[in-house]
Amino acid sequence: MKGFWRYILIICFLAGCTDPEVVFETLPSGVQYAFVERNEDGAYANAGDAWVLDVKYYSDTDSLLFDSRSVTTKFTMECPAHSMIGCVEEALHLIHSGDSMIIKVDAERFFSVSRGIEMPDFIKRGSLLTFYVRCNGVVPQSTLEQQFGEYISKMMANEKMLISNYIEREQIAAVPSPTGLYKIILKPGTGKQTAENKTVTVHYVGMFVEGTEFDNSYKRNKPLTFRLGKDLVIPGWEEGIATMKKGEKARLVCPSNLAYGPEGTKGIPPFSTLVFDIEMIDFK
Repeated sequence: MKGFWRYILIICFLAGCTDPEVVFETLPSGVQYAFVERNEDGAYANAGDAWVLDVKYYSDTDSLLFDSRSVTTKFTMECPAHSMIGCVEEALHLIHSGDSMIIKVDAERFFSVSRGIEMPDFIKRGSLLTFYVRCNGVVPQSTLEQQFGEYISKMMANEKMLISNYIEREQIAAVPSPTGLYKIILKPGTGKQTAENKTVTVHYVGMFVEGTEFDNSYKRNKPLTFRLGKDLVIPGWEEGIATMKKGEKARLVCPSNLAYGPEGTKGIPPFSTLVFDIEMIDFK
C-alpha cells in the first residue's frame, strides 16, 4: 500500500497538483515544503555548486507561470552561499540529487528577491506560489568553473575571429593599442587633443561589427556630454576620446574587454565588439 501511495504522489507531482496525503512542513520564515521523493544518498549542493532541476511553478489560481522543461533540457541554478530566508532557495538548501519536493513561498518575495523584478500585476499580494521541483543532479563548483573557463575561451576566440574579419573587410590599416582598441581618424580635428578630467561633448553612432546600428545621438539631435576619467562611459571611449581634437571624427573599434565584457548589457550581448563613429563637438 505504501508503494501505491508513493506512485500516486509521483503522478500528482508530474501533473502539477497536490495530493491530499502530502503534509507540508513550515520553516520559521513561512516557507512551506513537502518531499514527494527522498534520496538521502544523493549528492547535496554546497555554496557555489549548481542544482540541475526540473521546475514548474504556479500562481495561487493554478496558472502555470514557468516550466523549465519548455526552456531547456538541463536547467541549472546556482546554490547561493546563504539560504535566502523566506525564498524558494531556502527550501532548496534541503534538497538532494534524486529528491522531489513541493515548495510554497510568498509571491512578492519571490519576484523581488529571487528574481529581482517587480511582481506582475496579475499576481495578488500576499498570495503564495507553488513550486514543483525535482533535483536531477548537482554540478560541483570546480566543474562549473572549468565549464565557464572553456566558455570564456571559446567566446574570446570567436570574438577575435570576428574582429579580424572586420578589420580585413573594412581594409583598416590602423594598429591596435596595447588594450586592443582600434582608432581610425575619419576627419582630422584642430588644436590640442582633450585630456582626462575634461568635459567633452560628442555625437556618435554605435554599431555591431556586422553593421547593425544600436544607438545614434544624431537621430535624437542630442549630443552626449560627460567628464573623462570618471568611468562614466566604457573603457574604449575613455581611451579613444582622450586622444581626439575638436572637430575630429573618428571610428573606435572596441573589443568587448573595452565595452561591456562577458556580461553584456541591455541590448548588447556578451562578448560584443562595438564600433563607434564619434564626432568631437567640444571640450573644456
